[in-house]
Amino acid sequence: MITKYEKLLWAAYGVVLVILYMMSSTDLIIKEKKPEVYPVSVIVEDSTDDNYVNFRKGMEQAAMEMNVDVSFITLYDSGDRKQQQELAVREQQEGARALVIAPVDGEEAARLLEDDRIQVPVVILGSEAAAPDTRVSARITFDYYGMGRELGSRIVEKHGRELPVYVFSQGQQGEAEQLFGDGLTSVLQADGREITRFKREETGGFRKVVEGLVYPGVGRVVIVALDQDSLVETAGVLKDSSVYASYVEGLYGRGTSIPALNELERGIVEGLSITDDFSAGYLAVKSAVRMISGGFDPGQGYLASHYIERQDLHREAYEKLLYPIG
Repeated sequence: MITKYEKLLWAAYGVVLVILYMMSSTDLIIKEKKPEVYPVSVIVEDSTDDNYVNFRKGMEQAAMEMNVDVSFITLYDSGDRKQQQELAVREQQEGARALVIAPVDGEEAARLLEDDRIQVPVVILGSEAAAPDTRVSARITFDYYGMGRELGSRIVEKHGRELPVYVFSQGQQGEAEQLFGDGLTSVLQADGREITRFKREETGGFRKVVEGLVYPGVGRVVIVALDQDSLVETAGVLKDSSVYASYVEGLYGRGTSIPALNELERGIVEGLSITDDFSAGYLAVKSAVRMISGGFDPGQGYLASHYIERQDLHREAYEKLLYPIG
């Protein structure tokens, strides 16, 4: 016969089992702590993401690991600094807790912080001018000047001193293009080489410049494109005509976009200066989260960059850098 004490004991066991079940299957007693989501907006200086494929892979990898809601935003018109400023202010107003900006103008990006239009943490991409000087800003960049000097040294090694160099760029140069070009010319000028600069907006397109090598007959040259758009356009001109190509001793440039790499693979482009864009994207998001959480980002220094030629494309180290799985 069950005693009164045993009945009370069994009843107590039953209550404990019910409580344990509720704790394990519902949040009525102990609510599960939801992970914090970090909204971060990335605003680039271009109107497309063609030059940000690997950057986005790194960004998305970091976002997945750190529970970040990333908005990737391009401009309506490439290089429109006013529009980029307006987008930065808009994203802050709409709830972004940090901004990652590839600035049209590094000085303008710095002023956004200085005049208090932006109060959230900001990570600046690819700018020396916007060096972090407060606890709410960080920088992710490459040694573009050093990249230009390395490319200049390769050209000096491979081509005779008598060959002039044509330098192609789009209209208004960004900071990366300016530094890259300065590094390049510092080496070529020291070598006593003739350098001629052409901007697309002033020439009406690089086809006319290349045609001028044949008619009236300027002769053979080396061409360096300071940006990916100029490089791909020039490669297209050379592909269209074997005559044009025969007047260009070597086409060089900077970039990691698929079209640029394809032209290197085909042998139209002789050499490329490349950057570790995947790491840049990953570290940009990581830096943003660190600052949102109240930490200070001391900066990463310069990220890795390399000079490669066609035979390097299938080397394991460069394959991982240029074609990251993400």
